[in-house]
Amino acid sequence: MKKLLYLIFFSAMVVVSACKKSDPGNNNNNNNNGSGTSGATKLQLTQDSVYMIAQEDYYWNSFLPVYGIFNPRQYTAQSTDLLNLSQEIDAYTQLSKNPSNGNLPYEYDPFNPGSSKYSFIDDGTVNKELNAVKGDFGFNYFYTYANVIRVSLVQPGSPAAAAGLQRSDQITSINGQTGNSIYITNLRDPANDAGYKYVSNAVNNGSTITLQILKTDGTQKTVTLNTKSYTVNPVIYTNTYALKGGKTAGYMVFNSFVGLSNIQARLDSVFNVFASKNVTDLIIDLRYNGGGDVETSIYLTNLIAPSSVSGSVMNTTYWSANMQNDKYPIIQKKLGPFPTGYFKPTNAAQIEKFSKNGSVNVNRVFFLVTGNTASASELTINNVKPKMNVQLIGDTTYGKPVGFLSNLTVNGDYFYTPEFETKNSNGEGGYYTGMPPVGSTATGGTYQGKRVIENIQNDFGDTNETLLSQAIGYITNGAYPTSSTLTVQSLSTNAVTMSDYQRKVLSVKTQSYRKNSMYLTLKAKK
Repeated sequence: MKKLLYLIFFSAMVVVSACKKSDPGNNNNNNNNGSGTSGATKLQLTQDSVYMIAQEDYYWNSFLPVYGIFNPRQYTAQSTDLLNLSQEIDAYTQLSKNPSNGNLPYEYDPFNPGSSKYSFIDDGTVNKELNAVKGDFGFNYFYTYANVIRVSLVQPGSPAAAAGLQRSDQITSINGQTGNSIYITNLRDPANDAGYKYVSNAVNNGSTITLQILKTDGTQKTVTLNTKSYTVNPVIYTNTYALKGGKTAGYMVFNSFVGLSNIQARLDSVFNVFASKNVTDLIIDLRYNGGGDVETSIYLTNLIAPSSVSGSVMNTTYWSANMQNDKYPIIQKKLGPFPTGYFKPTNAAQIEKFSKNGSVNVNRVFFLVTGNTASASELTINNVKPKMNVQLIGDTTYGKPVGFLSNLTVNGDYFYTPEFETKNSNGEGGYYTGMPPVGSTATGGTYQGKRVIENIQNDFGDTNETLLSQAIGYITNGAYPTSSTLTVQSLSTNAVTMSDYQRKVLSVKTQSYRKNSMYLTLKAKK
């Protein structure tokens, strides 16, 4: 039975109205003693609501103390209410202990200790992006060296695409700033370097940006971009490659799991072409895909998986203890009714089974991954791992086996905090420290592939591109190429090298953590 969990947005919203709710102590299962609503500010009431929801539904809510001990209203030092709420969320998410990771919090972020790895509160930006609408410049960037900035991805239909930006373009000036004003000089703490922060602010928070670009052929151009809303097309690139021995590889760069209605036709078209070319191997490029819609992940899983697995278990959803034990009055009131035992993992509604989509029928898939591969991307990998020969090429993924409800709002802001996790048919999950291309995790099983650090000198689809070339080499020769691909070439003759760790810190920091997400929508069982 297909479970009633979807990641496209539902019309009924989980809203806790901080202005109208009763005392926090009356509406949760942890014996809270709230400070009451009389005379309280909107921020204080919203802080109460956030903590109420966390106590009821947070996946690790057993670690949360009673209201009076935690005191959510203590977080007032930040400049905006949203930042104060974020500080509250950071605080409660650091209270859990993961025994498989040295008793560090489940939401421990090694690149930003003390901040939540998963939970956040948002003004609605993520909601729009999951509905395939963005409003930015439309490009990602990365420091391949401390003094070399390259365009790593250009969104189709974006202002950057219209201006002719391409992956591998080198950015030599931003808004007239050059040299150390945009380069990293503090290699001990690159993510807090003044130049890095200037670039991040200009790209992520500005409405206009002027870039000096150096092309790989040595030509230069200046472009001025203005932010604009555009429809996201997550299929960045697709191609097939006829290889020796009668092998054919189907390659797709897939950059985000937007709502299925926004991408299903495009995915079907891509896989129909793959089928017409009789592909023998799939190469799915998820290197910058931070996740999104679970329903889309399931659909892609069924496009990838062989027909022989139809009808067998794909994954099981495990909800928080309160939800499994029918103690979820907020969710029940706003999204229910749900019958007793609905959220137990043994209920058929929580068990997803394979149902083959399309006619591509292969037994091996290569996933190209980096530290920005997260959540619904990792779910897709984990879904097919017990059923196919799965090879990971690149670097260890982000590590997010848990997900959120999609439209949980508090006073107009979207509140995302993990309520569930998934495990595949082998019971494997819990990859909180990521999926390594080669090796094992405590609860995620063993992974096969090759660790390779990407360079950004070649565009997607170029068979010399670092990660793609490894997959094609394996398909062609039955083994990964032995030549080193950890050396990144640069147009700069005085490149300042960074360690793999420094590169990974910046790689993760450059991509918004809000995108590293896996969302479900609940539908009441009437």
